[in-house]
Amino acid sequence: MEHKEYKRIVSEAETAVLFIHGIAGTPNHFKDFLPLVPKEFSVYNLLLDGHGGKTEDFSRTSMKKWEKRVDFAVSELLKNHKKIFIVAHSLGTLLAIEQAVKERRIEKLFLLAVPIKLFVKPVALFSAFRIYLGKVPESDEKLVAMKNCCGIELSKNPLKYLGWIPRFLELFGKIGETRKIIGSLKTDCVIFQSFGDELVAKKSIKYLEEKTFASINVLEKSGHYYYEKKDFDYLLGEFKKFICEK
Repeated sequence: MEHKEYKRIVSEAETAVLFIHGIAGTPNHFKDFLPLVPKEFSVYNLLLDGHGGKTEDFSRTSMKKWEKRVDFAVSELLKNHKKIFIVAHSLGTLLAIEQAVKERRIEKLFLLAVPIKLFVKPVALFSAFRIYLGKVPESDEKLVAMKNCCGIELSKNPLKYLGWIPRFLELFGKIGETRKIIGSLKTDCVIFQSFGDELVAKKSIKYLEEKTFASINVLEKSGHYYYEKKDFDYLLGEFKKFICEK
């Protein structure tokens, strides 16, 4: 599966929608959202540095590069658009929150699986190992979803993953930074957390309710990557409202 960014700049568009995927993720996470964006809006579905390539490419990237990539995208969009909506998943939500606190012309946030508190369930590690081994039966919808959301070409050499450790340590640091600033978030924001998330702790829901003015929604039968059909239909319906309501 190819992992490419997508950019559609509409002449004289007032609004641009920026999509930001998660760590080790892919712009493909938003493939069902893109057709719902009105044609009169500009769209930028980012591919963060170190993603879309090999295992060692991810090792050589950094949080600083991701931050700069999002900074640049926002700056470029604001040159020709009055306002920006950001749609983000996991790590991308932390980068989106940071941008919204800094830049008031970011008018709305649509955030999926905000990792403000982590709890890695054993099933997440077991699933990752099965993907590494290439044992992903099509009948296992959750495992297939996790595999499809991986934007890295995985290596069979386990030593190549040692370079991933700094990337995840940087993620932990970014979570800490976000906790410090999230109380300053004034942007119109809607958040969707999954009750069965294998990586994000349920405590994140209460934390976000206490620290933000965001609308918090819980997808009862979904996970970090997998969306149960009824949950996903609801999510897409809410996205339509988000993107169209003034």
